Amino acid sequence: MKITGHCLLTALLALASGPLLAAQPTPGEDAAAAQKARVASMLTGEEGEKHDVSELFGGLVQDLPSPDPLMTNVDGRAHQTLNGAWNVVVDEHSMGAKGLFGTAYYTPPEPQTGMELVEFSFDPRRQLEVPGDWNTQDERLYRYRDIVWYQRDFDLQKAAGKRYYLHFDGVNYKAHVYLNGKPLATHRGGYTAFNVDVTDAAKDGSNYLVVRVDAYLDDSTIPTKRTSDFFKYGGIIRDVDLVTVPATYARQYQFYLADLASGRVDGWVQLDGPQAANREIKVDIDEAGVHTSARTDANGRATFSFTAKLDLWSPEHPRLYDVAVSDGDEQVVDRIGFRTIAIEGKQILLNGKPVYLRGVALHDESILKPGMANDRADAEASLGLARELNANYVRLAHYPHNEHTLRVADELGLMVWSEIPIVSLIDWANPDTLQQALGMVRDNIDRDRNRASIVFWSVSNESMPQSPERLAFLTQLAEQARSLDESARPIASALVGDPAEFKEILKRLVAELLFDPQVTDPKVKQQLAGMAKKMIGDDDAVQKVLHGELEVMLRDPLGEVVDLIGYNEYFGWYYSAGLSRVLPVDEATTRRTMLNIMKDVRFRNAFGKPIVISEFGAGAKKGFVSEHGPGAIWSEEYQAKVYEKQLDMLGRSDFVQGISPWVLKDFRSAMRPLNGIQELYNRKGLVSETGERKQAFFVLRDFYAQKSGK
Repeated sequence: MKITGHCLLTALLALASGPLLAAQPTPGEDAAAAQKARVASMLTGEEGEKHDVSELFGGLVQDLPSPDPLMTNVDGRAHQTLNGAWNVVVDEHSMGAKGLFGTAYYTPPEPQTGMELVEFSFDPRRQLEVPGDWNTQDERLYRYRDIVWYQRDFDLQKAAGKRYYLHFDGVNYKAHVYLNGKPLATHRGGYTAFNVDVTDAAKDGSNYLVVRVDAYLDDSTIPTKRTSDFFKYGGIIRDVDLVTVPATYARQYQFYLADLASGRVDGWVQLDGPQAANREIKVDIDEAGVHTSARTDANGRATFSFTAKLDLWSPEHPRLYDVAVSDGDEQVVDRIGFRTIAIEGKQILLNGKPVYLRGVALHDESILKPGMANDRADAEASLGLARELNANYVRLAHYPHNEHTLRVADELGLMVWSEIPIVSLIDWANPDTLQQALGMVRDNIDRDRNRASIVFWSVSNESMPQSPERLAFLTQLAEQARSLDESARPIASALVGDPAEFKEILKRLVAELLFDPQVTDPKVKQQLAGMAKKMIGDDDAVQKVLHGELEVMLRDPLGEVVDLIGYNEYFGWYYSAGLSRVLPVDEATTRRTMLNIMKDVRFRNAFGKPIVISEFGAGAKKGFVSEHGPGAIWSEEYQAKVYEKQLDMLGRSDFVQGISPWVLKDFRSAMRPLNGIQELYNRKGLVSETGERKQAFFVLRDFYAQKSGK
């Protein structure tokens, strides 16, 4: 056979570079074997066969199969933590899947003679801590949004009749998992847990684990690159564990209070494995005197229904029970609270009684250290601040938070709004984006369905525009959530309202300014009079606007789909800035007037459902003193004044059954580059990024104390 120069070069490069030009091995296939087969094909192929040398320069990495169905309650099972220092290689050019004159990055190293050309290494000279984001661990990676490969070894003594899973509580954004040179799985979504069955790929002794982490976002991802105002940290951001389970094990289960009056508890257990059918499952709640059993059906599912005298979980009394699920080979114990949550008319009912949500929103960032929160101490610090505020509720924005947070919320008695990261503009017509979103809903519920603290599943935040595609997309997510959670938690979404409301606000501002004694410029008065005549009408109409209610009516068709309507509003902050652009007065006058009219604002919706004001707030830098004097924008005094006016305003609307001001802590955002003030932080926090309390913190704390009767 004649080998052309082009083919010979390609073949020699392939020999030198391991799987450089090899087609990506199939899942579970040995990388070295795949490379040898490819090279043999090159050297013995037919004349004229083409081999693309451009493959030298990396390229797209094919997705591997999806992870295995998620197991719940990893901490309740036999597990080995893989947290700690991992070796890393930064792969800005996406070369690692093929290598450059060396093996692919996921291939275990082979004995060296000292003459091999290898241009990467995993070793202690460059490491990152797991869990943790790379952005705050290495200043060179602070704004990095591409690929980093993580590697570590772990020891295992395999036992007969056991299965082994790698469990990741969060990898942002896209993870490819390889073990001992074998490609195994790909997961998309930075804030939901996943696990991979590595029983066949793992071996006795030392195992070589590699995870390729790609933090790149675009317009098809969730969240997108452009439209979400929070920092997209990259890395293995949450706990990693090697979990050991029997060949057949209880993968998922749910137990919940189904009927308040009778104390009936319903539940189910789903087995996974070759002997899942016709198997006895025992459930024991010793503290409640519950000892019951059921047999699984042909699909490995057992259902339960029993009555028990239970102390109900609530913010005042967050009672948790040890619930033991046994299948003969394994017992899994979970801490579960029992309560009911429902919507009735304009009210939210917890354990059958109306409850007002005294809340605060927070991102999954640490107060104790730079970067993302990832351990129990972080959760206790943040949620401890919420409790100090006299809060009974937190909105976990804008994505599922780490599992420690939910466990601590259970213990502290904080109700939780849990949502997936659909923020603002999403590619509503993209079927692949829809599949990502459906997967996030599933993973979120699969991990946390037994957390009593979670009272709402939210499908989006400030989603727009109000198009048929957007409504169809979000309707499917709501339906998925309802189908996965048999306890029927209400479905929520944070809406942004109708642009028409700004016209009514503008009319009121014009009327107020027209009669404002502090507005004295004749030319300004003349302009205001012209605006009033054009927008409102005659003097009688102006007086009616001046002394009437200012109704904010929510008509977003998504309100028909969800059970609870969240609404993000920024009276006193953004609205003043935007409307001042069309008024003949300065922004300071607009802000003063806006604060004065807020007492007349009423929030309602066209669906007769309760409203939670899911966001309001104002920015302030801790300790900032303006050259314009006290009370200027960005000062603590101005932020506190906005809170005072907001709390007075919101207490006047009977539709409003709770609030979660934005936000507990100043958080990082690449969209906030104002030097001297923001410095890449969103400054709407009630505390600074290090936990220093601002004046508004105490305003809200005292309001909640009064609201709770303390």
